[in-house]
Amino acid sequence: MPEAATPPPLLTLTSVRIDAGGATLVEEFDFRLAAGQAAAFVGPPGCGKALLLRVAAGLERPAAGERQAAPCRSAFVFQRGGLISNVTVEENLLLPLYYQRLKHAAARDRASAALEDFGLSAVARHLPGRLLDETRLTVQFARAAALDVDLLFLDDPFPHFSRHTAARVEQWLQSGVGAGRLAVLMTGAERDAVPNLPTRCLEIGRPGRFGPRDETSAAVAPP
Repeated sequence: MPEAATPPPLLTLTSVRIDAGGATLVEEFDFRLAAGQAAAFVGPPGCGKALLLRVAAGLERPAAGERQAAPCRSAFVFQRGGLISNVTVEENLLLPLYYQRLKHAAARDRASAALEDFGLSAVARHLPGRLLDETRLTVQFARAAALDVDLLFLDDPFPHFSRHTAARVEQWLQSGVGAGRLAVLMTGAERDAVPNLPTRCLEIGRPGRFGPRDETSAAVAPP
């Protein structure tokens, strides 16, 4: 039986270099991510993993190298912010759907379903400023679900979740990745803070320390 074809990458980084504070943190970094895959940049504070994630998401420019992304729906889950503060939780989900030219009824159905799936129906009419940090993070996941994104960037959200919320979010991620319709790229301080989807862990800033879950190593600038 012939092997299944490898899906084309949604995201490609080629020879990327990350600089901060006059120092090079990551250099000659090559990376590819396709639908149905999950990967994590793991390392201590200040190693460059968050900057690398922002470069991958197209929010920052690398000091050198190239980023290429296939046309797709993407979203970024921020640790802080990420929501429009002066509109309700429900409207935070609806506005991007209207931007995609969804009709009003269809957009409301999608938003309501996503809020229910993530246990957020009770706060649909609340402003984000009235919510706990954990709830604001969860709203960002609900918005990504309502948008039916293909590519999701996560800035180390799991340490901020209770066990119950983390399990709910991880189940949604596993469903999307397992079905081959979602690609996930995230950061984490330690491997234990990263859900196993299974996740390909790339350690940033700690050369030579790779475990059984690692498939690719990150090029780390010499000290």
